[in-house]
Amino acid sequence: MKTFLILLAVIPAFLEAAGVSIRAERVEEAPVIDGISDEQVWDDAVPVNARFVQQRPHCGEPMSEETLIRIVYDDHNIYFALEMHDRSPEEFLRMIAPRDHDFASEWLGVWLDTFNDGNNAYFFFVNVDNVQQDGRLSEVGGWDQNWDGVWMSATAVSDSGWSAEIAIPFSILRYSGEGEQAWGINFKRTMTRTNESAYLFRMDDDGSVRIEDFGELHGLEGLPSGSGVELRPYGAGRLQYLNGGKDEWDPWASAGIDARVGLSSQLILDLAVNPDFGQVEADPDQVNLSHWETYLSEKRPFFLEGSDLFSMPFNLFYSRRIGAVAPNGDIIPILGGAKLTGTAGGFRVGLLEAFTGEVDDEGVTLEPSTNYAAGRVVREFGEGTYIGFSGTGVDRSPEGGNGNEYGRAAALDAQLSFLDGHRMNAALAGTWNSSDSLWRDNLAYRGWYGFDNGRLDISCGISRKEEDFDANMMGYTSSTGALETWVDADIYHPFAQSRIFQHWWGGAAGWYDRVPNGPITARGVSFNTGTVFRNRYHVAFDVGYEGSWTDRYEGPEGTEYEGGMNYGFSCSSDYRRPLHGDLWGGSNSYCEGWRRYMGSFVRYRPLPYLSVELDLDWSTTSNARKYNWETGSWELRDTDWRSGELSAGWMFSNDLSLRLTSQLSRFQLQWESGTAGREYSHWLNVLMSWSFRPGSMFYIMAGENAEPDPVTGDPQDPEFTLYTKLTWFLSI
Repeated sequence: MKTFLILLAVIPAFLEAAGVSIRAERVEEAPVIDGISDEQVWDDAVPVNARFVQQRPHCGEPMSEETLIRIVYDDHNIYFALEMHDRSPEEFLRMIAPRDHDFASEWLGVWLDTFNDGNNAYFFFVNVDNVQQDGRLSEVGGWDQNWDGVWMSATAVSDSGWSAEIAIPFSILRYSGEGEQAWGINFKRTMTRTNESAYLFRMDDDGSVRIEDFGELHGLEGLPSGSGVELRPYGAGRLQYLNGGKDEWDPWASAGIDARVGLSSQLILDLAVNPDFGQVEADPDQVNLSHWETYLSEKRPFFLEGSDLFSMPFNLFYSRRIGAVAPNGDIIPILGGAKLTGTAGGFRVGLLEAFTGEVDDEGVTLEPSTNYAAGRVVREFGEGTYIGFSGTGVDRSPEGGNGNEYGRAAALDAQLSFLDGHRMNAALAGTWNSSDSLWRDNLAYRGWYGFDNGRLDISCGISRKEEDFDANMMGYTSSTGALETWVDADIYHPFAQSRIFQHWWGGAAGWYDRVPNGPITARGVSFNTGTVFRNRYHVAFDVGYEGSWTDRYEGPEGTEYEGGMNYGFSCSSDYRRPLHGDLWGGSNSYCEGWRRYMGSFVRYRPLPYLSVELDLDWSTTSNARKYNWETGSWELRDTDWRSGELSAGWMFSNDLSLRLTSQLSRFQLQWESGTAGREYSHWLNVLMSWSFRPGSMFYIMAGENAEPDPVTGDPQDPEFTLYTKLTWFLSI
């Protein structure tokens, strides 16, 4: 009789998970998060015992092992108990790594579409060794793996597989204020032994995640309407040795606080007073042969949080402008900041304001105090359809306080999704700066159409930034003036019956850019093809032709270049294996000469808690016709760039790690007239990080950096830095 009653409970849950929805039960007593669901509270949950549906390698087929899911919640958290059955747990690949690193082992993921709108979802992943990864996915902003929430998990391994328990606070989620709610939900599981990746609710075989295809989670009632307050006070100190021919030590210390206030279940306010935006990692040196500054990726947590909401058309917002480097090399201090993110009245909202202080050098103001403001509002109308408005503003007082320098930018963009796979997108933007004339060649616009059915992806578009469009006070603007047009098509073909091939793809693209009534600035075609094997190795090739074009920024008046052929390849092994490698390379025409490049990345993980990574890059140009500004003449130029990055990490536990990162690079330049130059540089950081409680961190870093001498190009005497920081997480 007992067995019969269990079947009556499990069978309906299995059928519900396979086709309709699953359910969470409210409980009064919170479970203990220890990875083993043996408490009485889990007996109140409706179990879902299912074989997930494979996405890889055999899309649509049941996973070879079953997964048991239970869900409960109380006034503070939603809890998941997950049992991943496996007949061969001794074959598990194990990996202990820092939080948010890619998994190369068994793992389980929970997806939550808390507004059940098919547009936005959180994901929470945990591997068999309890390494956490989280983030968000949205139709408007795409993947945001920079989002970090404070949540709890634990795992355990047994003779029948492995299990996990997860507790996600409602305070880190945004959801509607309705009394009874239904959330979109899905689960993903990977098994390295069988090379399987599968979802509870099936996803397309092209590897994409379609939020609109999630199932539904019911039973959520009376969720908290406010999110409370989270505080992160910090203290930081630095001792830096500066080169320059004499011993000079520069001590520095600071303290501040970051606060997060839950205004409602849908809106959150982040505040920062004297925040520490210093980094414990260095930006890697890169070769840059273009006319534009290097675009740097953001690493600072304050700006990473909710970064998808600040993704604006035409790069109107480039967060690295805030707290950048002054002309003398000092970091411009950020005195405070505030950020409002969430949903209000059906609108997704992101508002940010930050203040930076002055940078002085021997009584001369190099950078004045500046106020930065940015905002974006998006109204969504179903899967993939939205309209958005973006705006930025910068105000600074020049030296002496006379007048005011300002920069303004605004954009309106929209997307329409229709007929299952068709999309149209358009955007219009303008910039207004204190040095520009109003409404004169300062607009930008674009439009594109696309179709994607999982097998065929076609798109075409047009874009133009007028000559005086300039968002660089807070955004990133490169070339302007040209009308850019493009079209591309990609084909994806899975091999359902093959034992060797997973899928194949092929694509073609064409582009034609020119200044209206002026020169052609780019034109060409390219073709690419590649395949992924069942063992997750891949190989790809591309070939293209670039027609003659004009570089308007080379030399005093610009110049026209002949085109030529381009070739490239890439290949990689299975990233989940202890030894993994990537290799890429190619050659292309470059300013009537040639550019050749080669790169490789190798990661070796001999032990679950030890990894070593080596990244090598080599790039040369030869016989490129360029303008030598020193001699005032056109000459042939050769360049040679070489870089090696070495990283190694040792995990004492999931919460305590030691990591080394370093780079050695060389750039060499040779002109036809004999003028030459070279630059060597290197840097090295050793970082220990300890998460002594959820959300609280202690860092200590020792670093060395040697910049090239401006005359000889050899490394100068190195600068040494000792940096430490303590952050304490408090929840009220």
